Amino acid sequence: MNSKRTYAWVARLAVVALCTVAGVLLLASRSPKAHAQSHIPVSMTTDWSNRHMVYSAPSSVAQSLRLQAEPRYLHQLTRRNSVAAQ
Repeated sequence: MNSKRTYAWVARLAVVALCTVAGVLLLASRSPKAHAQSHIPVSMTTDWSNRHMVYSAPSSVAQSLRLQAEPRYLHQLTRRNSVAAQ
């Protein structure tokens, strides 16, 4: 009878410890400091062609692959999909 109580106590302690570790990891991953460190600033040069060269969405896979080699297209995607600086 005593060994059953000990086993139940150890099992409860393990569940509490596991839940505590999971909660701490969840809170640590959502902290603003950890989130801010994951963003790396990207520098992009701009000139007159960035305003005048506007790319539409590619209509085929081949066109998409060709556009991947165009730095202005990649800069346009980055600018349009970036989150505004706060």
